[in-house]
Amino acid sequence: MVFRKCPGQDLSQKRIEDVVCNLPCPFCGKEVEFFFDDRARKCPSCGTLVSKSDIQILKDFGCASWCKAAEKCIGTELYQKLRSAQKKNSGT
Repeated sequence: MVFRKCPGQDLSQKRIEDVVCNLPCPFCGKEVEFFFDDRARKCPSCGTLVSKSDIQILKDFGCASWCKAAEKCIGTELYQKLRSAQKKNSGT
């Protein structure tokens, strides 16, 4: 079967909790809204750059751990970061 769009990234099949999350700004504590494909965003209150943890990124792009097209889909830089985080989290 040929997909026009990656089924893992089809937002119509995801729960809102899997698409959007809020993380507190480490500087001022204000909630910063992230979509699943955001890696970092500026705090709307103080402008501090807030980044997702490797664990949160792995959760958002879990399909990259098994998909043969993952590197092409999400880019080499993010793919390598995810692979590194997976190794660190698995203890190998």
